[in-house]
Amino acid sequence: MPTTRAVGRRPWPILLAAGLILAGPAAAQQPAPAEAGRPRPAPSGPKPAVPPIQVWDARIEGGDLRITGSIRKSNQTVILDDDISVLSDRRGRFEFRLPYRPATCVAVLKSGEDEREAVIAQCAPEGPPGKAGEPGPAGPQGSAGLQGPPGPAGAPGPRGETGPKGEAGAKGEAGPKGEAGPKGEAGAKGEAGSPGPKGEAGARGQPGPAGERGAAGPAGPKGEAGKDAAATSALATSALGTSAASPVRAVRVASCPDSGCTLTCDSGEVLVAALCPKGGAASVESESTATCPAGGGGMTGLCARP
Repeated sequence: MPTTRAVGRRPWPILLAAGLILAGPAAAQQPAPAEAGRPRPAPSGPKPAVPPIQVWDARIEGGDLRITGSIRKSNQTVILDDDISVLSDRRGRFEFRLPYRPATCVAVLKSGEDEREAVIAQCAPEGPPGKAGEPGPAGPQGSAGLQGPPGPAGAPGPRGETGPKGEAGAKGEAGPKGEAGPKGEAGAKGEAGSPGPKGEAGARGQPGPAGERGAAGPAGPKGEAGKDAAATSALATSALGTSAASPVRAVRVASCPDSGCTLTCDSGEVLVAALCPKGGAASVESESTATCPAGGGGMTGLCARP
């Protein structure tokens, strides 16, 4: 009997080895199952930056503005709209609660150099102003207030007319004598006064020693004899007596101005006598000078060398 072979049938050990070879790569590509109950680690990366001023809540509630938040430091001032301020607590938290509404419903918060804006919830911005209403009736007059302080002094007004002269008051008692003031400067020399009455003739002095005879001068033109010649002759006779050798010369001033006449002898001479022909006595100012008042009609004098 012939032997038969089964076609298409392989032994099972060969099939098992082939299956393990084919399943190995696929099993290596599958991820390992996570351990039961173990949390997955948080993804690593940079954390978002925290703003210096945090706002948790900003809204209008019950007629009040409420803003809560925090800053980076404790006990720091937080300012709302450059007007209202609060202090942060030890954790840096702050809270505003007050009857206030920003005009634009956007509040500005500041703390040091930090600043931020916050939009207010449940807030409506202000609308345009309405038309002015009719004026109401006048209210009752209020009581007078306290008198205010006096205002600044005004500018002086125009000078008024001079009033009538009042009656003289009673004479007051004399006050104490004051101390003498400093001596004043000398005033300007006044005009010459009118000549006083002629004094009595003094005792005749002793004649001085005769001087040297001078050279004879040229003869002058002969003049008409008048009242002055007789007066001069009498004056010379009374002044010199009978001594004809005395060195005496006559000096004349023809006319006097309104301020009066002045007659002066030469250097080295002395005035012996002076005469005002038309009235008034001559005033002797010094040993060589004499004056006559205004209207004296000239002046005549005698000069001699001692």
